[in-house]
Amino acid sequence: MKELYFDRLLPALGIPEYVRCICAAGAGGKTGLLGRLAAEYRDMGKHVLLTTTTKMYLPEAYGALDCSAGEILDRLDRDGFVIAGSTVCEGEKMGPLPKEVWDRVVPEAEIVLVEADGSRRLPLKVPGVNEPVIPRACDFLIVVEGMSGIGRPLLEVCHRTKQAAALLGCPEKRKVTVEMTVRIAREGYQSLLKRENDGEGKGSCGCYFLNQADCLDPEQRAEIAAAMDGTETVIGSLKEGFFLRYQ
Repeated sequence: MKELYFDRLLPALGIPEYVRCICAAGAGGKTGLLGRLAAEYRDMGKHVLLTTTTKMYLPEAYGALDCSAGEILDRLDRDGFVIAGSTVCEGEKMGPLPKEVWDRVVPEAEIVLVEADGSRRLPLKVPGVNEPVIPRACDFLIVVEGMSGIGRPLLEVCHRTKQAAALLGCPEKRKVTVEMTVRIAREGYQSLLKRENDGEGKGSCGCYFLNQADCLDPEQRAEIAAAMDGTETVIGSLKEGFFLRYQ
């Protein structure tokens, strides 16, 4: 199996040029992935809106919380980038835009990036009922899982541990293996990637991004790549800035 190396995320993921709304689901680096995509699209001169349909951590810059649609669009035009949401959540997180604001600003942005799932900063996740929250506008879905969970107990590294243990048929105390990680990714979210566009925004265009590959040795990366054969998968590290595809 040939390994292809990329130092940019967009070409590694193979996102088509026509795509306007990209959603990230799963765990293990969704916010970092969307931030990297935002930077690469901005380097291309695109105006980028970053938001959430669930919860995400408050932005350190370019934030537009509880703003009107007009204010968000003004900032987007001025800065080329805005992170928009609401303060309906307590603590360090922001919530989604009100529907009337979403309906006005999303059609106006050149690129819309959406964090569509929550994982409590854990590397792995199996979705619960009504998760992820994928908007109708989504035309590319990225399922993210983190490889740093390998070798650690499932209950310490996986959000929705009970669902994960049921899917895997193992105790919650079992240490995570490469095989378990692949099953969590493939069996937890694959139906969303395979689903035809059904009018609910859950289109079939997308890929897996298996993050934190800096935690793996070359043999483990090759094992994961072989196990993910037949899917669109990138194995990489947002921290180290390398992205691998296998063919």
